Order: sequence, then structure tokens, then C-alpha cells
Amino acid sequence: MASIGFKTSLLLVVLLKICCGRNVQHEWDPKGYVMYCPCMGRFSGQTEQFLGALSFAKGINRVLVIPPYINYPCGRKHHGHGISLPTHLQPNIYVPFDNYFNLDKVKEYHPDVILMHDFMDNLAPVNWAPGQRFAYCSSRAAEFNEGACPRSGNPFSEFWDHFDIKFDDSLIWEGDLHFNVEYEPWKENWEKEYPPSKYPVIAFMSAPAISPLSDVPAGLQEYLEWQPRIAEEGEKHIAEHLQRPYVGIHLRNGADWVRTCELADGSYHQLMSSRQCTGVRHDNSAPITMEMCIQSEEQVIKELKYIVRKEQPKTIFVATDHEPMVDELTEAFPEIEVKHLDPEKPEIDMYILSQSDHFVGNCVSAFSHYVRRERDVGGKIATYFGWKGNYHDEL
Repeated sequence: MASIGFKTSLLLVVLLKICCGRNVQHEWDPKGYVMYCPCMGRFSGQTEQFLGALSFAKGINRVLVIPPYINYPCGRKHHGHGISLPTHLQPNIYVPFDNYFNLDKVKEYHPDVILMHDFMDNLAPVNWAPGQRFAYCSSRAAEFNEGACPRSGNPFSEFWDHFDIKFDDSLIWEGDLHFNVEYEPWKENWEKEYPPSKYPVIAFMSAPAISPLSDVPAGLQEYLEWQPRIAEEGEKHIAEHLQRPYVGIHLRNGADWVRTCELADGSYHQLMSSRQCTGVRHDNSAPITMEMCIQSEEQVIKELKYIVRKEQPKTIFVATDHEPMVDELTEAFPEIEVKHLDPEKPEIDMYILSQSDHFVGNCVSAFSHYVRRERDVGGKIATYFGWKGNYHDEL
């Protein structure tokens, strides 16, 4: 019997099809399918995983089963005065990909994609039935999990349970199988090792994507087109609350990020999405510093003072996961309006930042990297706190 969560999701999908004309029939594709859990990071990190998986699926000529976004309780704010469950008891929320992005635009790059809800609803019951479901991973991943592909804990087990997927066994590969299928021999190894006639569905426990993103999947940002409601909401907020020119800044300063930045002690040359900075000049020798990873209030204000003198903005828009510094920035720049949105809507923050006249991001953050890629598509520059590659040379 399917789980209550999956039954509810299927009901919502059916209602969407009825109400919105999405009564699409799907036929089984002999090219085979790639499926994965977007089990690392929040919205921006999961988007990077999608771009990597999209590049991988196209590279080995398979259909990509696009998973929903996982919205974690620890990343949600709860409004009102009612009693809510403790965070560890709240369920994950699974939001379909096309709730955010235009699927037809993605198909301009790779026509062979299907939403996971549609796959499980229309194709899996007959073509990928229980008894035929295998988890795929490398021998290295299975080494510390008693020889099986790891899929326990949140989000791993919760994700598969949400779709009522129980794996019958693990298929573990050895040797030269790499996710960077831009390299032809590695692409051929996948096709030789797992032909679709014998292995119709390759279900990875995490995204088949290299990190950080190489230039090819990062360049697929142009195929991520916000749904009209998101663009309209972003434009409405800009028109009603922001005066141009406005500077958009991203402050990553939550408690979890403090722990991440403890690694930025000068001994690492790459950390999470830092390539967006070090790759600007292809300067691989530049170490990742604490100032690039997390900024003090003094640092933020100091660097913004230079931008304010140069750009003469009328508004500063702040996107953050924790502390927006509204009071501190208002005191430092009394002639400029400081605005901030609820961080529970990262997609609106991203849109507003991407449209800003000047953007200052965080070198290590995938959230900033999303904005950077979107600005690249629009031909707009991005600068970063603590990075000596752009305007910082003049500080």
C-alpha cells in the first residue's frame, strides 16, 4: 500500500492535471531512465544537483526523472500563534520541479525528461514494479554501509518512502565510472556497464553530478526559466518596494554556516561553490579565507560603503538565511532604504537579486552561485564579499 504522503501527492497531481490541463500520457522509453534523490542542500544546492544530473542524463542518452524539491522543516519559518510541532517531528515538504521552473524550457536542451510524480504514477507500476527496483552506488559509498547503498536517515529514507519505493537490492559498481560524461571514454563506460535493455532504471542515492559544477552544467542555467507567477511576484515587489538603482546583497550567516566556514582557514583552495570566485580569474592558487565565507558586520558595512560611493544606490535589498542587519545598515546608510523579504521564499529573493543593479554575493554559497549564473545569462556582473578579484582591488 502506498504511503499516505505519496497518495496525497498523487491526488494533488491528478487535481492539477484536471484543473490545469496537464492530462499528459507517458509511454515507456527504451532509452532507459536516470533517477536520483536531491539529498544535499536546500533549494539552491538542489538546483545545482539538477543541472549536473540533467547534463549527465543527456550525456548517456537517458530520460531524466526530475525529483521534487525537498523543503526541510529547519529551513521554514512558522507564522501565527498556533502550536506547531518541534522541527524534528515536522515532515519534509516535496514541491514539484515545475512549481518553480518551466519544464518546456528544460526540454529545449534535453527533451527526454519526466517529473517523478508522473513517472511513479504512469510508468512505474507496470515497467518498474516492486521486485525490479535496485539502488545504485559506487563501492566506496557502500563500503561504510555493510556493502549496501546508503539510503537511511533524512532526507534519504524519507524521500524514497514518500514515493513508496522499496529497493530490492543494491547494484554496486567498481572501477572507471564517473559522473563527468563530458569525457567520452567515461560516457562509453556507463553505456557499456549499464545498457538500458538490462538496466532500464538507474536509481542513484544522490545526484549523478560533479561538485563543483563544471562549465557545461553550469551553463545550462539558461534553460531554467522561472514560472510566470514567480517572475511576476518578484517584479511586483521591485516596483512597490525598491527604488532603482538598488544594490542586492546576500548574507550567509546562520549557525550551520558558521560551522562550514571553520574550514576556511586558508588551507583549502576550493570549498563548496567557491569556484564562482576563484574561477573568475582562473586563479586556483587562491586559498579560501574566512572573509570570503562569512562576513562580520564591520566587513559588510566597510565593503558596502565603497559600493555606495561608486553606485549611488537608493535601496539596499538584503537576502539572508539568518540575520539581515537591517538596523545596522540603516544606521550606516541613513540616506538609503534597506529592504528585506522573508527568507522562506528563496525563489523570490533569487529573482530580486538577479535583477539588481549591483549584486554582492558570498563566494562559497550555492545560493549566491545561482544568482551569479542567472546574472551571467543576462550579461550582468556579480561581485563578492571578501574576494579580491573585482572592486575589492580598490578597497
